[in-house]
Amino acid sequence: MLRIQELSFAMKETELFLDGHPSNRRALAYYAELQGEYDLLRAEYEKTYAPITPSAAEGATEWRWVRTPWPWEYGFPDGGDVSYAAPAGDGEA
Repeated sequence: MLRIQELSFAMKETELFLDGHPSNRRALAYYAELQGEYDLLRAEYEKTYAPITPSAAEGATEWRWVRTPWPWEYGFPDGGDVSYAAPAGDGEA
């Protein structure tokens, strides 16, 4: 998952660069390389675990996106019931 996140970040940064330099061949080749690795790793991850984005559910017969564990829920012995508690004093009045 970490490598997928790294690739996603690098792709977004390259997209922003290409917005201002649309004919830069090195950037286009770099983006294609990133995209290829990202697609392979994403497909492998989604096959093993669950969709990373809702768009991965295209063509499904059921909207399973909300029923799969969230990334931080994997590896917890009790199934991952993780609650977020805001720090004291960090509240709304």
